[in-house]
Amino acid sequence: MENKNFSQINGSASAPYLNQLAHNYSLATQYTACDHPSLPNYMCLTGGSDYLSHQSDPHCAPSTCSVSKPSIVDEIENAGLTWKAYVEDIPSPCYMTSLPTYSTVTNPFIYYNNVASNKSRCNSHVIPANSAGNGLPDDNLIKDLVSVSTASNYMWLTPNLCNDMAACPVSSGDNYLSQVVPQILDSFIFKSQKAALFITFDEGTRWYPNDYLYTIWAGPTVKSHYVSTNQYSHYSFLRTIENAWNLQSFTANDSSAAPMTEFLQTPPNWPETNFSYAPDNPQTGQSVTFTATPAGGTQPYTPQWTLGDGIIEGGLSIGHVYSHPGNYTVTLEVTDANGRQASTSRALTVSNPPRPSGTCRGCLFTGTGEMILSFLLVAAGAIATISIGMTVEKRVQQRRTLGTIS
Repeated sequence: MENKNFSQINGSASAPYLNQLAHNYSLATQYTACDHPSLPNYMCLTGGSDYLSHQSDPHCAPSTCSVSKPSIVDEIENAGLTWKAYVEDIPSPCYMTSLPTYSTVTNPFIYYNNVASNKSRCNSHVIPANSAGNGLPDDNLIKDLVSVSTASNYMWLTPNLCNDMAACPVSSGDNYLSQVVPQILDSFIFKSQKAALFITFDEGTRWYPNDYLYTIWAGPTVKSHYVSTNQYSHYSFLRTIENAWNLQSFTANDSSAAPMTEFLQTPPNWPETNFSYAPDNPQTGQSVTFTATPAGGTQPYTPQWTLGDGIIEGGLSIGHVYSHPGNYTVTLEVTDANGRQASTSRALTVSNPPRPSGTCRGCLFTGTGEMILSFLLVAAGAIATISIGMTVEKRVQQRRTLGTIS
């Protein structure tokens, strides 16, 4: 959201939904922006520094303002996780020009060169929030929350300039949130996964470290009816994500910031899972036994194995034979009786069985240092089998001579 300080939202009759949401979940009363104007705050949230804060144009376009720095989405990808940014009122993916109801400065990812300059990456990750191209109901975001296969680990939503309160009254933004947030919280992901929703503003009317913003955590992993007066900032939000996924920090700002873990909890009776496999070093053609060890939640459990070679199976303990050597990622997803899910993945390397001592593929060595080579000879329309004895020392030369016959 945009350009409102804490006191403009807290207890406001124009923001009944935001105040009710904060009451039901968790509210940070001492959460501050990091700079002015808008854009550097978005960079603090995603890159650990108020990059571009000294630009003379507060509405500078990505074509003239950009940074060659890493961002949170780089670390997310490096960790094997996924991300997507949903932006209201952009007409096409990775759109980089401001419009009447869309400002590029509220879309931080296109200011990072390694996103903006890679069109394939940008087009697949920075997309319209809605299929209609503008306004509600952010259906591209909502429909991706129906499945773990479509929902990214990190999902960012930029409202348009009316819905974020920048160009419209507080009541307009509050009404927008009252329509979108319930759909998010009622989605499959938020009902079955360890998900959290974070809502804040980019900046208020004061200065860091006292530019306090109305900031809410909500969702199944968040404490209810909770208020904190501890000091936090945009860097703290970044630090919270880094801690949760064991990601590297970017600058001293986020590495030294306090993570906002006090707002989060492990939901009671939530399923957890792990698994083992044997043998430790499986080979092709050998049966590998996978054993799930779920805990918590409500039994019975429904396990599903994705074995990395296109095979999906169910059961607490299964056997599987890999036909080809290689590196596979095995994922176990367990659903409990309440529909809550837990998943874990492990890497598995499958090798070919060792060759018998004294043999090589395609040949057989005898005790006298000779081998028998059999091949088909095609000549004059006839096929004949020929056995040729040769010494080991002459093997390479003979195979070059006899390898092609016409």
